[in-house]
Amino acid sequence: MKKGRNLLIPALAVLLSASTVCAVEDTELWEKIMSGRETVAAFIGEEFYDGTIEDEDDALDAIYSVMEELGGDDTIMLEPDDVTSNAEGATYYTFRQVIEDVSVYGASVKLVVSPEGKASAVVSTLLPGIQAESDYTWGIEDTEAEEIVRQECKDTGMKVYTGITHQTLLPFEDEPDHFYYAWVVYTNNTVADADTAYRAHYVDESGTYLYSIPILNPENLDALSGAGASFVFTGMEEDTFTQEVTYHDGRTEELTFPVMRDTDTGTVYLGDVNRQIICADYLDFNTDYTITGRSAEDGAFDEKEVVIYNNFLKIYDFFEETGWHGPDGEGSPVMILMGWVDEEGNPAENACYAGKINGFQIFQFDQEENFGECVDVMAHEFAHCLTDKMMVNNLYLNDYGAINEAMSDIFGNLVESMLGETTDETWLVGETGGEAARCMSDPHQYEQPEFVLDQYYVPNAAAGTDNNDDGGVHSNSSLLNLIAYRLHENGMPEEDELYFWMNVALTMVPRTDYPQLAELLPWCMQFMGYTEYLDILEDAIAEVCIAEDAELEDIPEGCGMIVSFLPEDFGEDQEVQASFVSIDTDAEFTTWPEAESGILIATLPAGPYAVILYTLDQDGELAGTWYGTADGWISDEDYDEDDAENYFLLLDEGDLLEIVCDE
Repeated sequence: MKKGRNLLIPALAVLLSASTVCAVEDTELWEKIMSGRETVAAFIGEEFYDGTIEDEDDALDAIYSVMEELGGDDTIMLEPDDVTSNAEGATYYTFRQVIEDVSVYGASVKLVVSPEGKASAVVSTLLPGIQAESDYTWGIEDTEAEEIVRQECKDTGMKVYTGITHQTLLPFEDEPDHFYYAWVVYTNNTVADADTAYRAHYVDESGTYLYSIPILNPENLDALSGAGASFVFTGMEEDTFTQEVTYHDGRTEELTFPVMRDTDTGTVYLGDVNRQIICADYLDFNTDYTITGRSAEDGAFDEKEVVIYNNFLKIYDFFEETGWHGPDGEGSPVMILMGWVDEEGNPAENACYAGKINGFQIFQFDQEENFGECVDVMAHEFAHCLTDKMMVNNLYLNDYGAINEAMSDIFGNLVESMLGETTDETWLVGETGGEAARCMSDPHQYEQPEFVLDQYYVPNAAAGTDNNDDGGVHSNSSLLNLIAYRLHENGMPEEDELYFWMNVALTMVPRTDYPQLAELLPWCMQFMGYTEYLDILEDAIAEVCIAEDAELEDIPEGCGMIVSFLPEDFGEDQEVQASFVSIDTDAEFTTWPEAESGILIATLPAGPYAVILYTLDQDGELAGTWYGTADGWISDEDYDEDDAENYFLLLDEGDLLEIVCDE
């Protein structure tokens, strides 16, 4: 649940705490609430196949031998996607589900094979029972789908990337076993405070625009240009440069760093021939893929850009020493785009990994902020590329996005600590830049949840929007962050922590959610031989309540819970958002129905509340308003302002109140 973000009523801050819990009786209502935690993911964490796995064909045989346990059957078709090995020689085979050569959205399976060639685990988010026409005739072409997206996104600053539009199969929201064909069109991401550089837009075969989601890395963007990354470094020779920089707190430091010198002109650029890293101008590259290298002017480079570049080199070399070559493990050239601005030319006030374009792994920074001084933030972005490669892409929505954000936080803090760049022991994020953004050891400091369904927990959203934080990708990252911190505070060596989490990333698939992760983490711990930390890990998993069968039988002390099941036709085809306004404090909390169950849940401090529910149309405009009362929901037309206090709901500590709806 998000606090202080709403359409109509001003939000006021309030500090909440929940250190102990009080019991709630087991009820049919509570069972319905918990039903929303069911997952389509499957996990087998033991040797299950007698044969030896030597190649992808053997891997497929092993997977099909347990297809029924994965919830599938012999009609599921799999296509090889990736093969990766870890330092001990374990091999990870990844396959994606296809129908008639069309990928099924987010459906994949990964087989983990021991160094001895034994099938040790299978991680799956396959979607069985799909019914789709095999001889389908598409109503529109890819270029028509791209034009539909252009029209949908006009005046937003979004730019369609041509040449990579492709077909996929998407599930119907109300019939998960039925799929329909759609085009996937990729654009840049201009949503405010975006942490991903791209959005995937979906257009059905008849030409209807459906929705879009943020993504970390679209299909191969190398097709956008024939320019190869290696040509950028042709004619350059290595050199070094020394320059004094001043940090935000007034400290100064003299840095010596590698630069590139053009052998023809003598111009010195911020970049490294050996590592194949170049710093360039964001606007020029974003406009027409022109690479304008950052050069020294008046005998010096921009100080903030030097700090960004120098810290990136530290992180690059740190992972190089572990055997991971460059952000993607393949040593691909890197471009650091400086001067990131939004569509109106204002500083973006953010940092991000922007995917692979024209052979470069791209990172974007707004040097007006102090992000470049924060090794944990820099390593966070570096790790987005690392996990994207290991997980074979990530959907960056709901649990999937929250887990991805947490993995970057975990790597960021480990790298920062292991490089000696901080004295912080509480695992703050961004503290060296002057202002932290998160606290991994105490999520409530920054209004993040400590466990599922506490007052800051954000439910999965049916469709990701800027308003719902794409289903809480930043809020709910704290659940995995807290698990990682528990291992750290209980003495797991940082080198082991780093290797453990890298292997966790290798084991996950794009749709790994929190319930699947609750199974996967202990298996990884055992598979890697860190059994002395297994009890700590399992206690931490229980603490944050991410398992599908977690015993969420308590409401935080001082709080109660308000629940509602919305009728099927309530806000049909519209975004639904609810606000709970405290009458005593004016604090306001915002949430929406959980994606799978459709249940509206809010955990709140005890007291009286005004409960308002809004529906938004496809353009994000207000379509309707309802008020929650002891007698159910009433419409805006029936609402009497003179009788408003009689509509308030009184929530006592430990209460589980239901707003009843007529079906």
